[in-house]
Amino acid sequence: MADRDFYIYFLEKVEKPLEQDVLLSRYSNFRIGGKADYFFEANSIAEIKSSISAANSCRIPCYLVGGGYNILFDDDGFRGLIIRNKVKGIMIREQEGVEVLSGTSLDALLQFLTEKSLTGLEFLAGIPGTVGGAVFGNAGAFDQCIGDFLKEAFLLDEKGNDQRVERDYFKFSYRQSNLRKRHRVLLKAFFQLRKGDKKKIEKKIGENLRIRKEKHPSEDTACAGSYFKNPVLSDSKKVAAGFLLDKVGAKNIQIGRAAVHPDHANFIINLDKASARDVLSLAQELKERVKEKFGIELEEEVVFLPTSTSIP
Repeated sequence: MADRDFYIYFLEKVEKPLEQDVLLSRYSNFRIGGKADYFFEANSIAEIKSSISAANSCRIPCYLVGGGYNILFDDDGFRGLIIRNKVKGIMIREQEGVEVLSGTSLDALLQFLTEKSLTGLEFLAGIPGTVGGAVFGNAGAFDQCIGDFLKEAFLLDEKGNDQRVERDYFKFSYRQSNLRKRHRVLLKAFFQLRKGDKKKIEKKIGENLRIRKEKHPSEDTACAGSYFKNPVLSDSKKVAAGFLLDKVGAKNIQIGRAAVHPDHANFIINLDKASARDVLSLAQELKERVKEKFGIELEEEVVFLPTSTSIP
């Protein structure tokens, strides 16, 4: 389909225009990525549904992104439609539960929970991104994961309808969920929490933020957080990927303009104008070194989105 034909069809279907030739580096914390053919910011569940439906009807590949904190875009951009999830909202549902729209930031969720004196998710403090992205990758810290608190959710099914699912559907594991495996779209999630003391909640969030600040790069660093998952050994024990990488001299490695952070070996950073190819080459070098020394295969936590994909 010609660009103008899809543009007109999309406008009729969604009732809002899309953008063309949008530089994806603007929407990634890595600050890497070429141009997407089409780009659209969805501000409601209805817009997510109609924009995906329009793309599918025209056989245009599409991919939904959140805050852009855990994704690496291709240097050549994306041949299709990138939909940015800006669908935000939180409401109390039942006495100690909250329903959250998937484009809501984790920071906004924690602020809301603190005001309502609801405890349980303080471990998410300082983790950037949206609720949708967090559930997608089962984000967590301090031996807790967001999936532990999810009770039910609404997804977009293959026919474009809401599908209610319970926690078991997600098959949560360490930094993994059924959403990531099957690339399903999360519309909203319900979390079961408990009443707490507001001052204690604030104190815990402050402590977690302090710890993350000590261990993680500053907020203005161009990177996507921990690049590799912490591997789980045969005895079910986890070992820090950063520890393994440190032992193979990762902190001294740089390829092109991509380098390992000098203070944390599990962070790949964009020094300035790094390419996705630089990052991928560096990541492969790190994996090979760990494999050779420890016999352990590191698995990426960061999602790389190639320029061409069959993902709907």
